[in-house]
Amino acid sequence: MIRRVPLWGWMLGLGAIALSLRLTGLGRIHGLVFDEVYYVPFAIDYLQGTPSFDAHPPLAKYLIALGLWLGQWPASWLGWPTVEVEGALVSPIAFRWLNAIVGATVPVLLAALAFALSYGYRPQRRHTFALLTGLLMTVEGLTLVESRLALINIYGLALGLLGQWASVRAGQAEHPSRWRWVAGLALGAAVNVKWNWAGLWLGLLLWEVFTIGGEAPLPKSRFPGEINVEVPSGSPSPWGIRGWWLRGNPWCRRVIYLGVIPLATYLLLWLPHLALTGESLGGIHRRLWAAHQSIAAGAGHDYCSPWHSWPLMVRPVAYFYERTGQGATAIATTIHAMGNPVLWWLGTAAILALGLGWLSRQLTSKNRWVGSPSNAVVPFILLNYLTNWLPWALVSRCTFLYHAMGMAALSTLGLAWLMAQWWQNPRDRPLTLVLLGAIALSFWFWLPLYLGLPLSLEALHRRWLLPGWI
Repeated sequence: MIRRVPLWGWMLGLGAIALSLRLTGLGRIHGLVFDEVYYVPFAIDYLQGTPSFDAHPPLAKYLIALGLWLGQWPASWLGWPTVEVEGALVSPIAFRWLNAIVGATVPVLLAALAFALSYGYRPQRRHTFALLTGLLMTVEGLTLVESRLALINIYGLALGLLGQWASVRAGQAEHPSRWRWVAGLALGAAVNVKWNWAGLWLGLLLWEVFTIGGEAPLPKSRFPGEINVEVPSGSPSPWGIRGWWLRGNPWCRRVIYLGVIPLATYLLLWLPHLALTGESLGGIHRRLWAAHQSIAAGAGHDYCSPWHSWPLMVRPVAYFYERTGQGATAIATTIHAMGNPVLWWLGTAAILALGLGWLSRQLTSKNRWVGSPSNAVVPFILLNYLTNWLPWALVSRCTFLYHAMGMAALSTLGLAWLMAQWWQNPRDRPLTLVLLGAIALSFWFWLPLYLGLPLSLEALHRRWLLPGWI
């Protein structure tokens, strides 16, 4: 069945499922939820030409404002319920729908990255890896919650994954410069959502630095471990210097595509804000820096979670809670920013297993750590996981689980890589099916907490596996 349906058909199907999960009951919670109390007023201020100061760059607020502007006509025609925000009547669906659409692209973008990373493997292996990646990301809970509210993190994740995919895809394209432009623009835009999305840019930058230290040999086999096809001398390899940089100075290209273009994109996206406020670029960044320092020095939050607790998902964030009724008939409606527990923990285990396996191979092998598709996927995943996690150890302010969205996407990619490998072996295929079943059941069990569906108190308490989840 997998062979009969083209990969793009599967991706369209997964995208449709992801979109339906995000659009269903989008206006059920009638009011501002969690940080919507900040971002929706900021977006309205842009529409009114009087932007307020925010501790983050402006791109995501531009996009929420765009969603509001485009949604005002269907809201009026269809009679969507409205809520008053800063004297304006706006529909919750109008300020959330664009987030939902962008969030629905995340599983597809991560699947595209998986397909590009596995260049050099047999088509069936690549398709399986991509399909499993998209499927797992479709049932990931934290990104689902962030997509259904007018929050800003989902824009950074989507743009960052677009940049990573375009950068990897450039090494396999006939005209790589076009893809590198897309990568630079997307990565710069991601940082203009929030500074912390520079982790996806940093991962690519370090990857380029590590792979430029000498000419990596071309792989003798296009399909590692399966057939032995000689690659003609001079043919492009997606992981070697010849493939990534066909002509000229590779350092110069890296400076342009991973330095100049992202920086220029980041700065240009400030221009509408600066034109409306009359501030200088330097002045606004001094205010941003001061604001983040004051946050670091301020009091904590009930739902703070330190960076080292994220791999185990010890402390999710309660975005919304409402209780109606008394006693045995009491009903609770809650929205919890938490991942799919089984998927999250298996993803963490996959990263640990991949990391230990990679270290073991480095200690016993004389080969370069990168140079062919057969050993490049794992270090790429590990490096980007670490660049989206370890820098948070330097942050003194209160951090939250939603800051782990980048590393959650990379751990999902790592788990999909292992599951795709098991799927190729008929003896190990039942393990993949068992894990898929457990992840699907976990998603179904915790789905009411993602969508804000009412539950009895007893049913809600059954979903608190750890004390910190309350």
